[in-house]
Parts: sequence; C-alpha cells; structure tokens
Amino acid sequence: MPGLRGTLASLVVVATLAATGIAQAQPGAEVTVDELVARALADSPDLRAARAEIEASIGRLQQAGLRPNPMLELGGQKALSPDNNVTIGLTVPLDLNGRKEGRVGVAERELQMKRAQVRDRERRLAADVRMKAGEVLAARRGLAVTDDLLTVNRAALRLVQNRVREGATPELDENLMLVEVNRLDATRQMLASRVDIASLQLRALAGMAPDAPLALRGDLASAVPIPPADEAARQALTNRPDLDAARADVAMGAAKIRKEQAEGRWDASVNVGYQRQDFGFDLNGVTNTGATRPIQDVFHYFGAGVSIVLPVRNRNQGNIAAAAAEAQAAERRLQFAELAVRQEVAAALAQYEAARRSLGIYERGVRDVATRNLSVVRQTYGLGRGSLLDVIAEQRRYIDIENGYTDVLRQVYDARVEIDRVTGVMTPAAGR
Repeated sequence: MPGLRGTLASLVVVATLAATGIAQAQPGAEVTVDELVARALADSPDLRAARAEIEASIGRLQQAGLRPNPMLELGGQKALSPDNNVTIGLTVPLDLNGRKEGRVGVAERELQMKRAQVRDRERRLAADVRMKAGEVLAARRGLAVTDDLLTVNRAALRLVQNRVREGATPELDENLMLVEVNRLDATRQMLASRVDIASLQLRALAGMAPDAPLALRGDLASAVPIPPADEAARQALTNRPDLDAARADVAMGAAKIRKEQAEGRWDASVNVGYQRQDFGFDLNGVTNTGATRPIQDVFHYFGAGVSIVLPVRNRNQGNIAAAAAEAQAAERRLQFAELAVRQEVAAALAQYEAARRSLGIYERGVRDVATRNLSVVRQTYGLGRGSLLDVIAEQRRYIDIENGYTDVLRQVYDARVEIDRVTGVMTPAAGR
C-alpha cells in the first residue's frame, strides 16, 4: 500500500507541474493574433462592402464638380404655303453664385465621413478579432490543463486496477479513480467543443472558410504598459475614427448650409440662336430690270440673350433652415460622442487596473498557496495518513483555481484590448 500511495503521489506531482507549465503547440502553420487581424482587415466581406461605399462617394464627388450640360434646341415650322423656317438654339447654364463649390463641399465632406466610418469599422473588427482570439486562447488553456490531468489520472487508474487485481488495494480506490477519470473526460469534451466553436467564430471574423486550418500562436499574457489616464483620453479624442466621422458630419452640415444658400441666389443662362426663314407672298414683284418675279426670299437671323432666375419668391428658405437644423444636430452628436469616449476610456482603465490587481493576487497569494496545499496532501497520502479521496478533492480545488486564474488572465487580456479599442490605437502587442 505505501508503494502505491507513493506512486500516485508522484503522478499527482506530474499533473501539478503539467498544469502550471502549459504549452499549446498546435500542428500546422501557426499564425499570431496580429496576423489574423491583418487578414480580417484585408478579407472581411463587410469591410470590402464599406470600401465600395468610398468608391461611390468618390464618384459623387466627381459628379459634383461637373457643370450643367448645355441644351441644344432644334425647331421648325412649315406653313400651308411654301413658307417655312428653321431655328437652332443653344442654352448654357452659368451655374453662378457658388453652386458648384457648394455641391463639391458637400461631396468632399461625405467622402471624408465615409473614410472615417470605414476606419471605425476596421477598429471595431480588429478589437473583435482580438477578443475572440482571447476566448480561443483561454479555452485552449483550460483544455490543456484538463488534458494533462486526464493523462496522469488515466495512468493512475491503470496502476490502481493492477493493484486491485493483486489484492493490494481496496476496490473503492479503483472506483474513485474511475469516477475522477470519467469526470475529467466529460469536462475535456466540453472544453474541446468550446475551443472548436470559438475557433469557428474566429475564422468567420478573419474572413476564413469554416474548414480552413487555424493554429493560433500566443497566450493571454501581455506586459505592454498602458498609457496614463490623461494621455489615453488625449489619444482617444485624437485617434478615434468615429469621432472623425462625427466631425466630418458637422463639417458636412456647414457645407449643406452653404450649398442651400447658393441654390437660393440668382442664376443665369446664356443662349444663342440662329433662324432661317423662307418667306414670301403669293404675288409677283418687279425687279430692277423691270422683270417680274414671285415675292419670295430666304432670311437669316442670328441672336443671343441672357435668362436670369430672380429669387424673389423662392430663396430656398426651407432647405436652408433644414440644413441649419441638421448642422446643429450634428454638433450635438459630436459633443455627446466626445463625452461618451471619455467615459469609455475611464471605464476601460478602471477595468484593467481591477483585473491586474486580481491577477497579482492569484499569482502571489492563490496559485502558490494551492500548490503548497496539494503538496501537503500528497505527502500526507504518501505517509499513509490520508486517503485517495483527499488527494482527489484537493486536485479538484486546484483545477478550480487554475480555471479561475485563466478567467482572470482573460479579463486582463480583454481589458487591454478594450483600452486599445477605446483609444483608437490597436497596438500589435495585445495578445502577441
């Protein structure tokens, strides 16, 4: 019996060492979180659609800079008599009083806003990929802990079964070990499913096919320092593309006001024309030589004129008022967005600091104590003064602590990614 106890204690030691030193090497070509982010930004169908909207805005900007087309007018008349006339006219709108500049200004602000919106989608997508990668890493760590313990407990079960057949160990110990192995096996199946599901979701975010190979390299640890609160707020107000989009919306509101004001001013069109008239009377006239001839001849007329639109009744007052109200609303939205960004930065920093303190407690006052407790129980069992049930119970407590440690690591990781997201600086170090 003491030999069996010593052997089981040694197996538990191996399990403890395996649980504390986790290395998840996966077959196949490994990729980092940063590489997945780069792939997502390049291959995401949603981003490709958003970038197509930029191309549409570029087309509208090109269109806004074009002048109105001239109008060619052709006409003719034919009388019941031989008389007839043909007219040709050309009208050129002048597009005066800043009409073109107003259209171009609105189109430029729209293009600026679309580009900022695409950058904001990229920021959000990068954060989503990093968050989902953290979920994969956390699930993979839990699976590795369970795999290591399951391997050790299966070896211990085989040893106990042999000892039971020899009559050196009661059958109860075999049943206890069997229950523990089956429990670990069931837990492993759930954790493996969690890894698979998170990996599928990560592939979708990265624009990969569901069956594409994915071997994620890295862990949850990150030693990247966070900026001070004032610096983080400054970075957010400077770098956040959603704020850039809000500012572009404000600028577009001002541009719309100028455009509508230009539409309410006077405008003019220049027209030129030519008329050929074949006209006469059903009479004969006398020529200079005294001969007679029908009174019939062809006359050519050239003319020009200016058409002026006089803004007397309609000075576009309604559209100007609507544009002014929209501009004021855009300014209010910008103020709210800046306030929300400051709150997001403060909340992210507070979350990170709390998670870091919790992680420090786990590293200094929880995991090391749990390791010593498990060592004491092992030694007690090896001296024949404890039972296998005590070792199993302490091992379960150790697993719970390891799972809690994984959760805290994930919280620190997520908080670091959140800081990058709210400040608009997606550093490549998060989840490296």
